[in-house]
Amino acid sequence: MTTRNYDILVWGATGFTGSRLVEYLALNAPAGTRVAIGGRNRSKIEAVRAKLAAKHPMAPISLESMDILIGDSQNAQDMHAIASQTRVVASTVGPYSIYGEQLVRACVEEVTDYCDITAEVPWVHDMNRELNDQAVRNNVHIVSLCGFDCIPADLGCLMLAQYSREHIQQPLLHVKGSIVGIRGGVSGGTMATLGNQLGIEARRLWKGVKAQMSGSSTPQSQPPNGKETNRAVVHYDQTLGRWQGFWVMSIINSMATKWAGRELNYGPGFSYAETMTARNVFMAIAQTLGFVYLAALMFFSATRNLLYMLRAIPRPGEGPSDKFMKSGFFSLHLEAFSETEVFYGKVSGSSDPGYSETIKYLGESALCLAFDRDESFRPGIYPPSVAIGNKLLDRLRNRGCQFDVARKIIPASHDSAKKVK
Repeated sequence: MTTRNYDILVWGATGFTGSRLVEYLALNAPAGTRVAIGGRNRSKIEAVRAKLAAKHPMAPISLESMDILIGDSQNAQDMHAIASQTRVVASTVGPYSIYGEQLVRACVEEVTDYCDITAEVPWVHDMNRELNDQAVRNNVHIVSLCGFDCIPADLGCLMLAQYSREHIQQPLLHVKGSIVGIRGGVSGGTMATLGNQLGIEARRLWKGVKAQMSGSSTPQSQPPNGKETNRAVVHYDQTLGRWQGFWVMSIINSMATKWAGRELNYGPGFSYAETMTARNVFMAIAQTLGFVYLAALMFFSATRNLLYMLRAIPRPGEGPSDKFMKSGFFSLHLEAFSETEVFYGKVSGSSDPGYSETIKYLGESALCLAFDRDESFRPGIYPPSVAIGNKLLDRLRNRGCQFDVARKIIPASHDSAKKVK
């Protein structure tokens, strides 16, 4: 790679997540890291830079000295000009199926590593089919899915697969995830991506919904110790002693972890299923129907616009307050099945998962690509576990993220320490 002007470019610096990623890197990147910020509107980016510089005048990475790069995400020439100046791009500009393709193509051709927080797995698959061979030839790492969807499930399954191989000497066959505690907000950018994704991928995603509802996404073979993994989405979990309902990210996480399982050979027919705990069977049914109802409202432009008009959902660029994000948390319980054993994992975070934790995940992914590259990295277009797995896992643990595995169920403080009021 030729000498570049910058180590990391934050693309989409004026957005709700992008501006907070700039702040995260200014406070947490190693001294001397060359960070640039970019987007399509110079005046807005300058305003974000000035606001952050006033808030953190003594930041280790000077915010005032961050250069600004301007371009149109749908203009190939602009994206090539931008990608050629940096070693790593961290993009927060979605929906990625609309605004991400030209930047990814430019990064592959300009030999620039890239990471993002998309949850648009079908789009990532499309980029993989079209550009993966060229990315491998150019030794470029395009790492998507670096947010709350899908880092906890993706790296959690990687952790369990390695434990199964090293300590049990058996392949990993299935992982059952359950969100046992969560508090977090949602931004307008996330809702805009959801609306777009439902519109262009409705048929493919509906197949995933039906598989989750029927339980057909999980193995048909009998697991060890007589434990049943082929469950309908609303069910009583004997291990946790709690009812389970549909979880909105389960389809995305299932697709990503199965893809990683194939690439990393977790085990024959490896699968992943994910639900969310509820207080009782009625709440499990209610939350399941609630997610379906929200998806239906977001699918149609008329009802989506009505929700915006009524301020029922935030517009792009809007999101939860800093105070609310600091009060957030999540805890993901993992139950893993090898050929003869059952063991457990726990992944948790101590702040808003969709934003504070996501910003941490993306920031550390960008720093990992910039400074940790070694022979364990896999070039191409892949989920984080495949491309930079163990190096990123080490970084996140060092930043206070819980990724633990044991033979017995692991308690986590976030299950009960913080209650939603």
